Amino acid sequence: MLDTVVGRRLNLARLVGAQAKRSDEMQTLFDWLIAEDKRMGVPDLAGLPIEEARLWRARQTGRTNADLPDVAGTQRFTVPGISEAPPVCCELITPHDAGPGCLVFLHGGGWAFGDLESHARLARMLALETKLRVLYVDYRLAPETPFPGPLDDCVAAWRWAVAQASLNSAFNGRLGLCGDSAGGNLAIATILHENEVGRRGPDFAMSFYGVFADDFETPSYERFAAGFGLNRVGMSRFWDMYAPSETPGQPRLDPLMCPVRASESSLARLPPLFFNAAQLDPLLCDTIGFCERLEAAGCAYEVHVHEGVHHGFMQQTARLSESRRAFSIMGEFVRRQIEG
Repeated sequence: MLDTVVGRRLNLARLVGAQAKRSDEMQTLFDWLIAEDKRMGVPDLAGLPIEEARLWRARQTGRTNADLPDVAGTQRFTVPGISEAPPVCCELITPHDAGPGCLVFLHGGGWAFGDLESHARLARMLALETKLRVLYVDYRLAPETPFPGPLDDCVAAWRWAVAQASLNSAFNGRLGLCGDSAGGNLAIATILHENEVGRRGPDFAMSFYGVFADDFETPSYERFAAGFGLNRVGMSRFWDMYAPSETPGQPRLDPLMCPVRASESSLARLPPLFFNAAQLDPLLCDTIGFCERLEAAGCAYEVHVHEGVHHGFMQQTARLSESRRAFSIMGEFVRRQIEG
């Protein structure tokens, strides 16, 4: 079910109220994931060195990415990094009956997890639903590469797509930018960055349950602090790895870290935006708070809250009908951008 929202009719008190609970389907999936973790012997990843934690996370996401949807083709290559940064690994996913244009996809994972395998199902579903080529970006990860390194890689991938639009007729159409979770943060930050330096931004952009602020005291952080997958402790660690605060306890003011702190004039220059959010997610208020800033700036956007599901639900199209419904809603938005 959706908390109906093209814009401005969110009932936050109801969304985070005592009645908020998993849908039956989400509960079944959650129970299965817990049982699978137990069977596999998955430890508490928060207590592991990051490289070991990534190996376990890869085993977990392997369940999600089994039996991938069929596409016309995939190609892996590198694009030039910006400044002195190394080349950026990418995968180009071409759907059947691909139209002109491209959607650059930035994966989630708290800026510390994820690669060209972790979100393979989500990336392919994007291509199939939008009928656009998807450039899936394997940016460098924190803590080894903190801010702005991951953002620099996303900017490099975006600039490659822009260059292709003038060189290759297959790319000469609408260009979009998309990310989930931390990737949603990077997508908006990439646009803010390119607008600031006077370079081309996307024709439209999308964020799925994105990270837009470092406020851990919001109503959704309080209500869904633990027990719903992503938790407050984990998000705090992710922030500390990606953008260590120079002054502990003080907010990160750079809008390229926290887009909610961008100026109203910067927000007004953003392209048409699509957001969705999971109800049972500490990051729910990140999306709501960012959309309130967009509303004040007069930016064109729409936002949809999917009830009864956890953060990351769009990776579960094989098992969760709400995930498939979310892709359908997103696809309608993209078609309007292409046809308009």
